[in-house]
Parts: sequence; C-alpha cells; structure tokens
Amino acid sequence: MRIPVVDVRGQYNHLIARALIDVDLETRLIPISITKEKLDQMNAKGLVMGGGPQRIGSEVTKFDKLSDVIREIEIPILGICVTHQLIAFVFGGKAGPAKSPEYGPVRVYVDEKDGIFKNFEDSFTAWETHNDEVLELPKDFKILAHSDKCKVQAMKHINRPIFGVQFHPEVVHTERGHLIFKNFVEICKE
Repeated sequence: MRIPVVDVRGQYNHLIARALIDVDLETRLIPISITKEKLDQMNAKGLVMGGGPQRIGSEVTKFDKLSDVIREIEIPILGICVTHQLIAFVFGGKAGPAKSPEYGPVRVYVDEKDGIFKNFEDSFTAWETHNDEVLELPKDFKILAHSDKCKVQAMKHINRPIFGVQFHPEVVHTERGHLIFKNFVEICKE
C-alpha cells in the first residue's frame, strides 16, 4: 500500500517516512506542490502531511495547492503540527499564536480512544515544538486529545477519515507514536 508523506520542509519529515516504512508501507517524500491529479496517478491510499516552519496566520500562501488537495481528496489524511493547523484552517477553523507555546515533552490526554488512538492509555507523553495551535475547532470536527495548555492536541473530521495532531508522533520522545501510524495505516486499509 502506498501512503506518501508531504514534505512541508520540517525538521522531522524524513522520520515520518521512516515510521511508515517501519510498518511495511511503500512511501516517499513528495513536494508541498502536490496536486490531487498527481496523488491519483500515484494510487495513494492515504496521505500524511508533516510539520514545517510556516505559520498559518501569516504564511498560508506558502502551502501552494495543498489546501486544495485537503479539500478535494477522498483518501484518509493525517496532518502533523502545522498541517494539523492547516486542516483546521481549510475547514473553517482558526489557527494562530498559542497563549502558551509548547516545547519538549508534554502530557497529552486522550478524549476518544478510536481512530488513531485505538489501544491507547488515558494519557501519554508527546514531543511538542509549536508557537501556534488550533484556536477554534472547525465545524464537523471533534477533539480527540488535549493537554493542559492546548485544547486541540488532536482532532478528527466526524464524517471523513481526516485527522490532525499538534505533537510529533514520528519522534522517539513521543510514547507510542508508532501506534498512531499503525492505526492510521489500518484506517487507510478500510
């Protein structure tokens, strides 16, 4: 099965591809300029979008056609860090400066143990590197996890297989981060 990773120029994007390879997937990094047509030609069964240095509030134009791809494709999507915020923005939510930016280890509390959090404990430690966050949940989304300083650590569209996480599941500092990718792959197989 093929699940490409959009390289949003973040420091951990190669680790996302490695995490998918570790669960026996065919993957590769693809450019931020990817289009729906190119994804269709690749026969992608899902799409993971990495983190990056961009800020949604002031630099949303740096995402090229990725906003259109998020709206148009029907395969499962997992957005990480800034692309979690981009998903919120695309669907009418708001993202911007956090009252308390998070860096390093943060305790995340799971509100819903389905989808990407299947077989998770009530909480886990995750690695954070964000100044911005989702400030307003988009319509048709629900919160899957939160932390003491960030109310939308993870979210899911209620009708479509679209997920976003603020933290970095691809780094070893996030407990059970590999399970998030494994669960996402299972969603892509459905």
